[in-house]
This record gives sequence, structure tokens and C-alpha cells, in this order.
Amino acid sequence: MTARIRSSCLKGFISLTEKLNGDAKLLITAAGIDCNRLNDEDYFFPFNDFAQLLTISASRLNCDNFGLRLALNQDQEILGPVAFLALASTDVREIINSVGQFLHHYTSAIKLSLKEDEQTYACLNFTGLQNSDYEQIVEHTVGCTYNIISLLTSGLLKPLAVNFRHSMISEEKQYQDIFNCPVLFNQRHDAIELDTRCLELNLSSKNPGLHKLVSNYLSMVEIEAGTASHPAALASHQARHLIKKLLPTGQVTRELVSKKMNTHGRSLHRKLQSEGYTFDSLVDEVRKDEVAKLIKNKDMPMSQITGALGYSEQSSFNRAFKRWFGMTPREYIDKKNIT
Repeated sequence: MTARIRSSCLKGFISLTEKLNGDAKLLITAAGIDCNRLNDEDYFFPFNDFAQLLTISASRLNCDNFGLRLALNQDQEILGPVAFLALASTDVREIINSVGQFLHHYTSAIKLSLKEDEQTYACLNFTGLQNSDYEQIVEHTVGCTYNIISLLTSGLLKPLAVNFRHSMISEEKQYQDIFNCPVLFNQRHDAIELDTRCLELNLSSKNPGLHKLVSNYLSMVEIEAGTASHPAALASHQARHLIKKLLPTGQVTRELVSKKMNTHGRSLHRKLQSEGYTFDSLVDEVRKDEVAKLIKNKDMPMSQITGALGYSEQSSFNRAFKRWFGMTPREYIDKKNIT
């Protein structure tokens, strides 16, 4: 399945191109994108076409940091309905987790996740990039992530570092002017390294009621539309929702989930594999996401959390928890000052 992206990704593209004395419509057409549908919020086109557009624009406009410059001309509105989740989030942690969960409503080609181990990262993974010139799209996406969170926190976000897997393609000063922190290349991940305290930065626009409403709406869109009819839905996201519902029953199997998705187990396996998952790795990821939320509830006994995640034995839960966070549940609670 070809990954696609919402047309809102091009907000600010025309104004930036004109500023650089370029012909925006000519560039867009050269990348195979329909210029007549740019204002259609329901228009999704191949993600690789967007990647190609940024590469072509950087080359023809002689602007080696075009992807980053476009990111600075954009805000959360490019995310479509997911923008409301970002705006209504309570803090940075919730922005990353909730936007990451529903990012496929913007594009299925990018995965945003929060990695909290010895160091804390907002990690971005890209799937299905077919051309070798991927640097512009990667820098654009990392730049958008940084800019959106920075805007929502009124400029209080201060990353420790920004990491890219590729080599430097612009002058070092250009990166420093944008991120105001060390920018490292040839790294293992495309990610923004954060001080853990940054995750607790509160948003003035927070609205828990709206956040829940939008989350429920986006979940229902996925269930009702299904992976076949919704252009931005992924098998992994539909499976993730079902896994979350089934965890407390202790009956989370590939056969049961595939049955509820009206597909065969082997077909589900192939779909998940194409999206970078195995069924077991997806279950593990859902459990890790859920425990990070549940453990904040001081009135919820650890045995109840264990059961809610589908573990029949406390020892199995403890081993998984230490693998996820590098410490025991008690050490985690003490470190996070959960009282």
C-alpha cells in the first residue's frame, strides 16, 4: 500500500517558493501533484511525491535547507483534524503520544513516538521512502515537530539536541539558527532529544474535554472506515485499537484480532510487517503506552495495572516493565515523583 499524505502539508509552500523567486505550480506539477486540489482537505497524494517535491524545490531554487524553511512557515494546522489533539493536550508528553497515535490521519508514512530510557527522545521513523534523496523530507518533518511543539509551549521548549541519520546538507549555522541546540548527523535516529522536564511543560490551550472528544472521534473514524476505505488508515492502527480493548481480557491473539478485522491471520501478519511491526511487537508497544498512563493513577493497585495489561502473573509484568523503562515499577514511580 502506497503511503499518502494530506494536502495540508503544502501550507506555506507557495509563499515560500515565491519568496525564493520560484514558480510554485510548476514545481508542484513536476512532482506529480494535482495543483487544482491543494485546498481540498480530503486530498491525499503519495508521500513520495511530497518528498520528491522538496528535493526538486531545493535543487531548482538553490536552497539547500528548503525543507527546514518550509517547516518554519507551518504550524499544527498542517495536521488536519489531529491539530485539535495537539492544541488540546495538557503537556508536551501528551502532544507527542496523542499526535503519534493518530498521525496516520495526516500521513501513514511517518511514525512519531516518545522514547523514555536513559535519555528522552521524540523519535520519527519513515516508511516507504523510495528515492535516495530523502534528506529534505526528513529535515522538514523534524523541523515541523520542533516548530509545532515550540509554538504550543510559547517558545519554552529547549531541546538538548537534534539528531539526523543523514549527513549535513546545509551550513551548520543554518541549523543552529533554527534549533538553538547541538545538531548531530549520522546518528542512529531522526529525533529531538529532550530534557525529561520538558515533557511536563503545560499548554495554555489545554482542554482535556476537547482532547477526549477528538480522540474518540478519530478512533470511531478508523473503526467505521476500516483500512480498505480510509486513505490514511493503517492495519497497525486498527489492530492497535482492538489490542487495547482486548488487553484486560487476557485473550490478545493474532487470530482473534484478525477475525475482528475481517481478515486472515497471515494477511494481517503481512500488513503489519509492511508497516514495520510484528503482531507481538505491536502488542508490546500498546502495553508500554498504556502502562505509562495507568501508573500515573496513584489509586490503582499494581496488581490491577498488571491485569489491565493482560498479564496473568506479576513477575511477567515486572520483567516487561524493566525492559521498557530500564527500572522497576517502584523505581519508576519514585523517579517520576508519582504520589
